Amino acid sequence: MPCKENDMANPMVMSNFQQSQAASWTVAPGEARPLEIGPGSRWLRVTEGRLWLTVPGTADEPAQDVWLESGDSIALPAGAQAVLEAWPSAQFQLLVPPDACQRGKSLAQRLSEQLASRLGASSPALHAA
Repeated sequence: MPCKENDMANPMVMSNFQQSQAASWTVAPGEARPLEIGPGSRWLRVTEGRLWLTVPGTADEPAQDVWLESGDSIALPAGAQAVLEAWPSAQFQLLVPPDACQRGKSLAQRLSEQLASRLGASSPALHAA
């Protein structure tokens, strides 16, 4: 189930540079656009207009309709599917959550530690990170 940014305990925090560098997509009046989220979670952020987001239901949960206005964001989990419609038109961005980089860094640190333990920590290059 997606949740609006305002409902989250840890809201999305992005610098102005990150926000200005993100690609935007436009949804024209009367257009319905399918949206599939890949292997990582994403934030959908409306930058202009209003979006009608429909998340299909499952056997356990009914379908959801969410209205998002300019400035609203919603978390979409990995593998999520949705349909977007503009009212009357809208622009949006798909953003990588800031903690995605932290998860990658901790994975790199764990791999480095495992490699160091297997090699007996004899390589000075392993300690430079």
